Amino acid sequence: MNSSAPITSLLLAADDSARVFYQLGRLQSLTEWWHWLLLVAVVLMVTTYVSWMYRRDGVELPRAMSLLLLLLRVSALAGVLFFFLQLEKRTERKLVKPSRAMVMVDTSQSMGLRDALPGSTAGPSRSEIVAEELKSGGLVEQLREKHEVTVLRFDDAEMPVEITTFPRKPTPEETAASAIELSAEDRLAAARQLALVAAVLLGIAAILALVAWFGKLPVAAGETSSWAALVAGVLLITGLVVLATANLRSEGVGPLAILGLAPPASSADDAPTESDEKPAEAVIDWQEAVAPRGGETRIGDNLQAIIDRERGGSLAGVVLVTDGGQNAGQDVASALVSAQDALLPVITIGMGSDKRSMNLRVVDLEAPERVYPGDKFTLTGYVQAINYAKTSVTVELVSVPDGGTTETREDERVIDVGSRGEVIPVAFELTPEEQGIREYKLRIKPVAGEVEARDNEKTAKVEIIDRKTKVLLVAGGPTREFIFLRNQLFRDRETTVDVLLQSARPGLSQDANEILEKFPTTEEELFAYDSIVAFDADWDELEEDQVRLLERWVAEKAGGLIVVAGPVFTPQWSSRRRGDIKIDTIKSLYPVAFFYQGSATLSLGRFGSEEAWPLTFTRDGEEAEFLWLGENSNISAWNEFEGVYGYYAVKDPKPGARVFARFSDPETAIDGELPIYMAGHFYGSGRVFYMASGEMWRVRAVDDVYFEQFYTKLIRWASAGRLLRNSSRGVLLVDKDRCVLGEDIIVRAILQDAQFQPLVQAKVDAVLVSPSGARTVLPLNQVKDAAREGMYSEQFTAEEEGDYRVELQNPSAGDELLVQEVRVRIPALETEQPQRNDALLKEIADKTGGQYFIGLESAVGVDDATGVHALLRPQDQVTVLPGTPDRQFDRQLMTWLLTFIATVLSLEWLIRRLSRLA
Repeated sequence: MNSSAPITSLLLAADDSARVFYQLGRLQSLTEWWHWLLLVAVVLMVTTYVSWMYRRDGVELPRAMSLLLLLLRVSALAGVLFFFLQLEKRTERKLVKPSRAMVMVDTSQSMGLRDALPGSTAGPSRSEIVAEELKSGGLVEQLREKHEVTVLRFDDAEMPVEITTFPRKPTPEETAASAIELSAEDRLAAARQLALVAAVLLGIAAILALVAWFGKLPVAAGETSSWAALVAGVLLITGLVVLATANLRSEGVGPLAILGLAPPASSADDAPTESDEKPAEAVIDWQEAVAPRGGETRIGDNLQAIIDRERGGSLAGVVLVTDGGQNAGQDVASALVSAQDALLPVITIGMGSDKRSMNLRVVDLEAPERVYPGDKFTLTGYVQAINYAKTSVTVELVSVPDGGTTETREDERVIDVGSRGEVIPVAFELTPEEQGIREYKLRIKPVAGEVEARDNEKTAKVEIIDRKTKVLLVAGGPTREFIFLRNQLFRDRETTVDVLLQSARPGLSQDANEILEKFPTTEEELFAYDSIVAFDADWDELEEDQVRLLERWVAEKAGGLIVVAGPVFTPQWSSRRRGDIKIDTIKSLYPVAFFYQGSATLSLGRFGSEEAWPLTFTRDGEEAEFLWLGENSNISAWNEFEGVYGYYAVKDPKPGARVFARFSDPETAIDGELPIYMAGHFYGSGRVFYMASGEMWRVRAVDDVYFEQFYTKLIRWASAGRLLRNSSRGVLLVDKDRCVLGEDIIVRAILQDAQFQPLVQAKVDAVLVSPSGARTVLPLNQVKDAAREGMYSEQFTAEEEGDYRVELQNPSAGDELLVQEVRVRIPALETEQPQRNDALLKEIADKTGGQYFIGLESAVGVDDATGVHALLRPQDQVTVLPGTPDRQFDRQLMTWLLTFIATVLSLEWLIRRLSRLA
């Protein structure tokens, strides 16, 4: 006999997490054979003795009456035995961790490429095919039959990003079980049915008892009366047992409620909970969720991250949807070893074509933002030919006046594009004569068999004006950086430079258009400048009205402020605590937060060191084109720079600020973070750039032109808002006008109403025009807690290569349209090998026990034996918790047992007294 198994088991609730059953608890302690022998022997002995004694006592009574007395006494002893056996109600709970399947979708930029369809036409992009499958296909739905499905995206990060999780669909058994689960109303109805049966039995017992009584029992104990009494006793015992069963099985429904004499008490278990309510499935924009955004593909890193995180769990397998363009991070081989050790199958689905489609593309067209009439300038285009049989293509350059349609042919070239897909530059020199904005287009003449013709053209707008950039240089002292920049700007015929040297004696001669003796005090004076460059400025020298004027110039007039920290004046004003309105306003302009006076970290700034440290550029710095030097379209020229010797320590970047570069000495790091050297942010409609020391003159050691390039591009970037102010009531800005596919672009607008007061409505709607010409609404929401009112902001993700355009109509100036453009390109790393890597994807599947499918259609099975879902076996993890006895049930059971034993013993005593027995 298996004494550990429950003797009595009754399933009360059918679901995955719990089942309720009864068991005789005393039997769990009878672990030896002689325990059972002793129990049976005692029961037989007691039963035999009681039978013998009652047979002797009832020898003179009718047979039925003697049997009734024996039945009552045996019933009482049975109640005692039942009490001894200790009936328990337990709830066995199951903790089920469902089997999981992970679908990892490649969102690197190569997934945005289009492959040739039959007939040499371009089909949808790889990411669009994946998005459509996730939206309405069968892959996820089939996996949900046995698994909980988590969809993740991965690209150039080392960890995948979860998009959403779909719960497992209920099995037929679970559906059937949930269908028979009893609610409180169902349990009450069942209890009332049993109570009705008990009432009928007790009613019949009462009638038979009356029959026996009026038959003059026991004085004239006839056979009919005796048998009526016996049947009445049997029905009474049966009725009590049925009534007790109804109450005990009603789970919290009291006897009065069963009899209909009281309303049923509400149970917390029956109250609907959030988990009981089926949550509405979130509507996911799959085109947005799996849009190409990463500049690299790190299959090895992301597989390893999933294996490390899910090792020993309920993960049944990984479905990897990618073109296999592994080009960064750790090698896939080490991740495959980990997958083998974890017995984790990886099923790969290859996207795209295994052949490189023929494509000609204009990668970019670079042009200066402004030129002057009669001055020669250069436009540089970059052309690439992929899988092209010939070695030359014809390109033409045309121009169109802004708002016009008539094209003017500027030049045409036949260029050698090579045979390896390299990017070939082609330069055009032009001399404009008329003022105005002109749009230049560089296009490749179409070639038969080309898959994608939308990238055969790039445009660039050039403003031909006779207006110079007006710059104000402010310096606390005549530093070398200040002198170099002053001389450069004074020689630049595109710039007008005024100088305020705060430490200079009145009348000191300097190379400048105008020498100021004090900071401008009127709007007319200050608002004429496009940019201000301040070298370790003594802001304490300014009056409060001048500081407020400076803040307005940046925030309202899109002024470009460049601030360079130094060892003399910056520590004096930046270390003050809050409370000085003038200094607090100055600090609010900076993109960084300063340490306060007395801070233990104030001394971490360094000036006059004997060792130079190169700058470490962040990702934002690498992508900031205004920091690029030389002819390369990246920051590689900085690798030749020896570095800087000093920096001024700041606490943190402000929210929304971008850190471009850090001081690289590891000994200066605080909590693992290197000191900020370059940072920038939007302030209202203007831009502010911070530099931790004035040492860019040292870059002249690499190339004399680098210093000039650095400050020329920096001043243009900072003052871009001034040059693009095309409305008297607002300005529209983007945080970058060139980016790579998948990046987020922040759009910001500063708007005024008809009375030239800040606009106060909650949002304004801009229009986003994609490179394909699609127009969508881009709602700009009012920025809460902004430095100034009337500021609106939103961001969008660059999902297509080409030129995006943002158009905004100010609600208070219907005739003025604000426009900004952003150029999106695909980095070369993702286009060098765009074809599907079958060898790698098959290796991943074979070494991990998975399978390789080419395309999503082959991965979605047509029956239960084919497709991805047939390869992943469920890995549910079930933990059984036996639970503890139900104390409420124990109390109810003891009450009924005492009632039952007392009733039958009292009835036996009454019959014995009436029968004149001892």
